[in-house]
Parts: sequence; structure tokens; C-alpha cells
Amino acid sequence: MVLVGIGMVTGTLDESKRIVENSKYDAFIIQGNRDNIMEGGRVSDEIYNVTITLRGVKDIDKIIDEWITVKLGDKDTDVAMIGYDIDSEYLEPWDIIKGNKDDLKSDDMVFIDQIIKKYFPDIGINDKLKSGEPEVSLKVRGITQNAQRFGNAMMWTNLETAQNLLHIENESTYLGVKLNSDYSVSDLEKDLEIFKDEINVISSEEMKEKIDNYLLVEYGIAQSIGILAVMGFFVSMIVISITLYQSVTEKLRELVSLKALGANKSFIDKILIGQTFLIITVSFILATLLALLLSPYISSASALPMNVNWLWALSVYIVTLILGTLCSLFPIRKVHKTDPAIIFRA
Repeated sequence: MVLVGIGMVTGTLDESKRIVENSKYDAFIIQGNRDNIMEGGRVSDEIYNVTITLRGVKDIDKIIDEWITVKLGDKDTDVAMIGYDIDSEYLEPWDIIKGNKDDLKSDDMVFIDQIIKKYFPDIGINDKLKSGEPEVSLKVRGITQNAQRFGNAMMWTNLETAQNLLHIENESTYLGVKLNSDYSVSDLEKDLEIFKDEINVISSEEMKEKIDNYLLVEYGIAQSIGILAVMGFFVSMIVISITLYQSVTEKLRELVSLKALGANKSFIDKILIGQTFLIITVSFILATLLALLLSPYISSASALPMNVNWLWALSVYIVTLILGTLCSLFPIRKVHKTDPAIIFRA
């Protein structure tokens, strides 16, 4: 339960930051009353036209990043549509399973993540999705993986197709900016001060932090899934305590015999704490293997992707060891308080 809960948190955070992490932009320009790219918004072409003329700006791309509904036959689902300049050197579909990204140069062509098969099991290359008002036919020319949001697929298309589907001409959701080496994000922000009420300029590193904060705190993922992790810890500590207590009760005579033979307290402590260490270690290894095996199935079936992060998993192991050691104190105390004379009783 703990590894699944934490895995779903890390999976959601990782998937939500892939645009930032897989692109090569130094900064993003987003709508002024937005805090990060997850919140959408609009940035006018006027800002794009001014930014591209700045001395320190090496390149700039318009990006459409919006939710839309797509249909296949009598079924429909929402997808996160990414409209981008296909000639961009800084952003492109990642982890392509099938297809040639050059096909996206033609209008109404799309690449879509394979998780879409959760809703359209039989979808394949050259199938046509319907979307927009009035409806536009979108031909599937590629399948990707590791590109989803909240259990929904990301769909890639060229900028013009995305703008047509949303009926916008002179705006984009946000701008990705590549800077020259002698020009900083602070310099960019100063040079765009005339638009300070309309936009926010955020570095790529800060953007990742803002996305984490948005999902964990404002969106409430930490609270909701954190409850699952806490429950898992609580249940595991109860199981460990009961297991140790039963083990000590069953082996009480043997343990007390050690005391009668002159074993000191630290020797007995090491035996019981070692038993705790063995139980937790074996359980952790089995739980981690199970979480890794279940990860792709949980990701495809749930609204939140699951990703087992080894650093977080190690932290869980260390915390469990500490709590497990504390739980072993009660059975240890029982052994120390038992009179060795019981071994001579019938």
C-alpha cells in the first residue's frame, strides 16, 4: 500500500513535468495570472513578436497545451493536446513506438500515446479520430508511450492544426524560450517588463518546482494519496508488532533460557531486533518486486500513473526499519521482565 501510494504520487509528478524535462527551453512565458503551465492560459502573438527580437533570445516556440475531446466510433475521451512547431529544435514527441514525426508536417495528422487504448482498444495507425466544432477528422500517424496526464493520453499535432481545433489564431497557451549563454531569465523578465501585468516569465527549473507544488499542495495529491501511504505504514507496523509478539511468546522459554545461561540484555536485543530487520527486509523486497510488476497495470487502469522511485522506496525502507525497531521494544521488554525461573516449571 505504501509503495503503491507513493508510486502514484511520483508517477503523477513525473508525467506532469515531461514537457519541461524533455524540452530544451531555458524559460517559459505563461499568462500573468497563472502560476505554471499545468493551469493553461493564453499568451498573445504580440508578446511572441516582441520576445523574438530581444538580443538574448536565441529562439522561441509557440505551444498549444489544451484538453480536448476526441471520438472514435461511438466512444469518446479527453486528451491533452500538444500543438507545436514541428521544425522546433527544442520540443518534439518522445518515446515514439510507431510512426515518423515528419508526418505531422501535414495538417490534421496526430501522434497519440498508447494509453488511449484504454478507451479505444482497437485504435491503430491511419485510424481517424473526430474532434472540434465543427468536427475535424484527425488521422493517427504515430503511437508514443510515457506521455500521459492523469490517466489520459497526450496527443501531438502541428501548431496550425491545434489552433484550428481551438479556433484561436493569434495566441498560444504558453511560449518556450531558448536563451543565449550570456543572457539570463532575469534579463528576459526585465526586457519584457512592459508586459508585466500580462505574463509571468519562469525558468525551466523553477517551473518544475511550481508544478510539484501545484499538484502536491493546491491540487491535493499529497493529502489524498498520502492517506493511503499513512494507512499502509499503520497496517504494516501492526502486523510487525503482532508477528514479533507471537514469535516472542512462542519462543519465550528459549529466550529466557539464554538469560539463565548468562546472556546479557544486549545479546537478546540483537536477536529480536535482527528478527525485525529480517522480516522488514524480506517483506520490502517482495513488496517492491510486486509494485514493479503491478506498476504498468495500475498506470493503465487508474487515473494516476504509477512510477516506483528508488530514492523514495529506499526512504520508505529506512523509515519502516526505524518504526519496526520501535515496535520491537515491547516484546523485548517482555523478555527482560520474565523471570528465568519459568524454565523450571512444568
